[in-house]
Amino acid sequence: MKKQSTSSYPNRLAFPLLNALVGMMLGMLTGYYAGALLAGLLYGAISGLAVGFIFEWMLARRGALYRWRIYLCIALEIPLAFFVIGPYAFIHSHTKPNPHPICCETPLDYGVAEYETLHIETETGIILAGWYVPPEENPGALIILLHGADGDRRGTAWHARQLIEAGYGVFLYDQRALGESTGTMTTLGWKDGSDLLAVADVLAQRPEVDGERIGVVGLSLGGHIALNAVHLDPERFAALWLDGIQAQQISDYPAAENFAEEFATLIQTINLKMAEFRIGQKPPSPFIEILPTINETPILIVMAGQDDFERRVYERYIGVSGASVEFWLIENAHHNSGPVLDPDEYRRRMLDFFQSAMPQL
Repeated sequence: MKKQSTSSYPNRLAFPLLNALVGMMLGMLTGYYAGALLAGLLYGAISGLAVGFIFEWMLARRGALYRWRIYLCIALEIPLAFFVIGPYAFIHSHTKPNPHPICCETPLDYGVAEYETLHIETETGIILAGWYVPPEENPGALIILLHGADGDRRGTAWHARQLIEAGYGVFLYDQRALGESTGTMTTLGWKDGSDLLAVADVLAQRPEVDGERIGVVGLSLGGHIALNAVHLDPERFAALWLDGIQAQQISDYPAAENFAEEFATLIQTINLKMAEFRIGQKPPSPFIEILPTINETPILIVMAGQDDFERRVYERYIGVSGASVEFWLIENAHHNSGPVLDPDEYRRRMLDFFQSAMPQL
């Protein structure tokens, strides 16, 4: 009997070690999204080993439960990873700050003789850092440029060059918690609409800027921010050029066409709930509700035909948008690739749009 008891110890270590391996794999998954792969691996291994020992020793005298311990762990751990830990890690990775210096390029590289670095404070105390180039006219039209997710002001350099050459003033800035702007986290564009309005209010006070001719170029998430700002103040901007908007809430999603899309929609629903918890507020209204209300401000939305989700969202939005919203579907483009694919046509359309909406002298 003694010998049998002693020999059972290696057997009783097998399940905790197996569970540690499972924990490592789940930890790698969550660590990948959180940007901490090694930490996820380590914590996954430790937690998996701990859970394995708990199940092994607590259930050792409970015959039926002991035999089913592997299935009990699977029933607990995998749903926990997919529906709680994974979504939270995903949202954490998409909201974590990314402060960094902006170097190696300035608007002088865009062909201007002078520019200013501005720091604009919002009502919530966020300091937004950016480059300001005054318009050629005095007072003249100004375009605010908004980069995409996890980027910085340099992400709008191509658009800035075209607008500067056409005589517009421009302001390129780092969104909250990115680049040289302050903030403890990014907010998926949920709080940035009010940031954009604060920027517009400050720039409108400059004597060389015509406050009635302030427009916006928004790329990807930058387009989301611009739409949220318009929803907060429909009369603030003279025109918006938005390239690559997608979905803000689940009601913006096109209908799922298969089980994989239904499962992805379920996960995204959980992601949004995690985002509410992380950011501390509910998301702004869905675009399917915002777009029908826009009947005065000229907006042109550029969509990519080769991005399946973006194309299907475009088909959903085009039928409900207000009278002043136009769409341009670039059939052979991927997300935000219009300037690379056909720079001349993209430039012409963008400048024609702004000239029509807020003409230069």
